[in-house]
Amino acid sequence: MRIVAFSRYMHLEDLGLDVNPAIGAELFSRVVAPTGAERMFFYASVALVPMGLVLLVLGWRGRALAGR
Repeated sequence: MRIVAFSRYMHLEDLGLDVNPAIGAELFSRVVAPTGAERMFFYASVALVPMGLVLLVLGWRGRALAGR
């Protein structure tokens, strides 16, 4: 997500719009802000981490119980 936001910023900087007085700070920050889809992918990936940890623990416990 940060890479995409940085690439949008760099694209605007290459066009010279970061110092353009016609583009205000509020508009510039809205252009480089994460989109709804980027937020959705971020929250989905954050939600997958605990689920992966739970599955890892369950697999580890299942393997330990099967070894008895």
